[in-house]
Amino acid sequence: MDADLDGPRPYIVSEYVEGPSLRGAGQFFGGDDLHALATAIAVALTALHEAGVIHRDLTPDKVFLGRDGPGILGFGVSPGLGTALTVTGIRPRAPSYTAPEVFTGGEAGTAADVFAWGGIVLYAASGEDPFAAGSLGAVMHRILSLDPDLSPLPRPLRPLAAAALAKDPRARPAARDLLIALIAADPAVPRRDTPGPETAPLLRAGAEVAARVRTACDDPGLGALAESAFAALDPTDRERVPAVFLRLVAIDTDGQAVAREARIPAGSEDVLHGFAGLVEHRGGRACLVHQALPYAWPRLGEWIDANRARLVARDRFARLLPPLLAVSAVFVLVAAVIAVGRIV
Repeated sequence: MDADLDGPRPYIVSEYVEGPSLRGAGQFFGGDDLHALATAIAVALTALHEAGVIHRDLTPDKVFLGRDGPGILGFGVSPGLGTALTVTGIRPRAPSYTAPEVFTGGEAGTAADVFAWGGIVLYAASGEDPFAAGSLGAVMHRILSLDPDLSPLPRPLRPLAAAALAKDPRARPAARDLLIALIAADPAVPRRDTPGPETAPLLRAGAEVAARVRTACDDPGLGALAESAFAALDPTDRERVPAVFLRLVAIDTDGQAVAREARIPAGSEDVLHGFAGLVEHRGGRACLVHQALPYAWPRLGEWIDANRARLVARDRFARLLPPLLAVSAVFVLVAAVIAVGRIV
């Protein structure tokens, strides 16, 4: 929407996409939806690369599923192509989507974004990070030496993903070539309507294909079901619902609302019975069935926004509590050893 790469504080202003990230949505894609999602990301990359910008940090956390279709955010400020990125510059959540040449000290060019596209498409189909391993060294070994299992992808997408994930960046297609191939392979696009190499018609045709992707956020029934269940409760029970649902939502480190399993107050099961199919509860614990519910149900989104600071503080404390308890246990053990030594 706006950018200034030459000022004292470079910036890029991009569109706000209201919706969960691809990872946060917890949704698997297949068939036409996967093809449309792959096309949407290829459209975004083509537009970026034509503008001389490289994303350099493309992961499922940077692909957002909005009501107007998927979009990518969080791209780095890169006024020129061919910027180098060292291993120390790799973000903790990005290794599985980092191109081989970046690990070996090469340039993070447009081909690195194409490599990430292949990994994200595979993630969308399987729900697993490609090349995932227990350490950065193991991830690097897999990226540099092994080819991922592409069987979760439908056959038309496999050769495109395989080409995008090629070890040699010179062997990968450009984003616009991926986009042309995706549009040509879409059965809903008549062959006579396949666009030529001009950028503007190509992006328009790709956007038409991408607009067909369906996500949990696009289902108006999800929010409508929750609102109907809420309206059916008596006034006393309705007052208890916010506290219960806010226990089932966490704010992750990127500021996104995500579902979590949590203990619920005694007697809350009676309230949650009306939300069958939206909330699972058993043994005093509950969780949201749909990761997209905080975005699909406006009322829940309002509760989250009104209590965001408290939720962030709660979740930060929850992350700090285990190490604090571990340290306390060590102190108790040391004190016990010292006491026994004095007795002996």
